[in-house]
Amino acid sequence: MEAPTRDSLNQAMDNAVKHYASLFKLPSFERVVLIDALLSFGGGFVFTVAVFRSLEGLERGLLLGLALFFANQAADYLISWLVLAHDAIYDARRSTTLSIFSWGIWYVFILVGTILANFFGLSWWVRLILLGFSAVIIFRLIVLTASSRASSTRLVIASILQPFACIIPFLALWTKMGQQITLQTVLFFPFSVVLDCVVSYTFLHLISQVGTETLGVPALLILRAFLLNWVVGLNSPLEELLEELGEERDVELALVRFDSTTTKACIVVPSIHPGPFKNIGSSTLPYLLKHSIEEKSDCVVGVPHGLFGHELDLASQAQNRKVIDDVVQALRFAVSGDLASPFVTTKNGVATACCQIFGDSGFLSVTLAPKTTEDIPEELGFYVRQEALKHGLACCAVVNSHNSIDGDNGMQDALESLKSVSAE
Repeated sequence: MEAPTRDSLNQAMDNAVKHYASLFKLPSFERVVLIDALLSFGGGFVFTVAVFRSLEGLERGLLLGLALFFANQAADYLISWLVLAHDAIYDARRSTTLSIFSWGIWYVFILVGTILANFFGLSWWVRLILLGFSAVIIFRLIVLTASSRASSTRLVIASILQPFACIIPFLALWTKMGQQITLQTVLFFPFSVVLDCVVSYTFLHLISQVGTETLGVPALLILRAFLLNWVVGLNSPLEELLEELGEERDVELALVRFDSTTTKACIVVPSIHPGPFKNIGSSTLPYLLKHSIEEKSDCVVGVPHGLFGHELDLASQAQNRKVIDDVVQALRFAVSGDLASPFVTTKNGVATACCQIFGDSGFLSVTLAPKTTEDIPEELGFYVRQEALKHGLACCAVVNSHNSIDGDNGMQDALESLKSVSAE
């Protein structure tokens, strides 16, 4: 079998990135409005014609579809531009997208009602539409409360405005058909809203309790903070929670500096994991370290991956700043060594270690390639430093090449092999 070329691998990676990105991307606002219009108008028209299979039904379906379209658009406009005007997540596009999913839920009930109406009478169509109205309010209450930081009053208004706007054309149609709007029907709406609020908030409270019991922070706060970062890039809400959940630890940091009359270079190996994701915590720390040091010290900087896992993610940008300031300050030491050993590579079939000695300091990189090399435990770093002391070295920086994916990690099984090549 022909081995893949570098170009084919790059193309495969690009395709993977596109598919991954599409999971979190909505269509354009114009396309979202078009889908919403097709659902509100098309659904109202089709279901009405299916119930009243006549020329009159065709007319009623056309009028109902147009009325639902305008009512739905008006509600979405009011929600995005007035009710949730200052919400970071729910702009016009996302508010309209929420309505699309609302129609999806409502049409399940309308479809069942349409089928029942053809066998047992028009009253079943009315009942199922009203039941769907209640289901949509519950859905919207749960989604908006879980994802928005708006006040409870605004969230309730945003949850009920679209369903109420769209139920009015149905009520008008039923009145025109001779269906009486009884006191029971009128009382259904306030009773339904109250019951929907109780059901939704009880459900969300139970979910929040899981987070409170596990981490001491309500789960909904964590979800909102995550969505604010993932959707609009705000990192402060989630980092504030991580600061509360985090703990203080002393972390080591290895610096290797090269000075000459022409070129200066520096390798920084922090015992801090670049994570957890996007721009949260220390995710961008390698870039920040490189940029800050190069800007202030006029040298080329590399920040390789050390031996650590996500348990050593920093909580916030404030913690990043502390590390960067300390590293810039620490780089003022004088370069004393003028000798370097040859670059040595050792393998034992599973693990590979590459080492070079600079003066009385060692620089070691380890990998399991072509097998999976992911986060390597700190235990290996402690072991390597002990071995370095046995050979008279003052210190040893250890880098995880972190460069291979091939099935399961199996790190514990590979740890002894890594120790063996590191010591050799």
